[in-house]
Amino acid sequence: MARWWKVSLAMQLIVLLQFGNCSIDSCPTSCSCLPLKTRGLIVNCSSRHLRDLPDLPLITVQLYLQNNLIRSVPPGALDHLVSLQEVDVSGNPWNCDCQILYFKSWFDSVADQRNLANTRCATPNTVSMKPFQTLTGNDMPPCGRTWPTKCRKFFIRDLYMIGLAVLVLILMSYVVRMSRKLACRVAVTTSSRHMKAANESYKSK
Repeated sequence: MARWWKVSLAMQLIVLLQFGNCSIDSCPTSCSCLPLKTRGLIVNCSSRHLRDLPDLPLITVQLYLQNNLIRSVPPGALDHLVSLQEVDVSGNPWNCDCQILYFKSWFDSVADQRNLANTRCATPNTVSMKPFQTLTGNDMPPCGRTWPTKCRKFFIRDLYMIGLAVLVLILMSYVVRMSRKLACRVAVTTSSRHMKAANESYKSK
């Protein structure tokens, strides 16, 4: 875990060093941007009647997309925002079908509890006005065949990783058992040799 945390931190530092000199010119035309005192941008796209997610700068630190007409986010569209610290996407008519799984997973990892509670589904009717905070896969129709490709790949990859971990545990358990048996045999053999040597020494006397 510590190793992956260090890798993630290193990647963020590389992105900041590489794009830290980017100016406000990288701001989407439909949004307004304000550079922070340190590095990064505050990107404000709220109340712009947006129907689609704009192309966001890599150095976005704070993102405001509330009160637009955005219904969904393509899988992977937000993965490049490695420096993001604050986000608000409330007030959009989110369509909470299977395609929302990617966005909800991403949003859960970056949003605070207040924004989670204020972000709600608009459609379908079965989850209308339901907060993202309480939305689960059980609230949606069966999603097995309509998962986004990336989600399916991640799921298959996780299954392989779990299977590999189980296999490693089984092998380790087998090795431990064999080591214990071998240790017992060595101990018994050594003890027998000592007893035999002691007997022979006693008889010779």
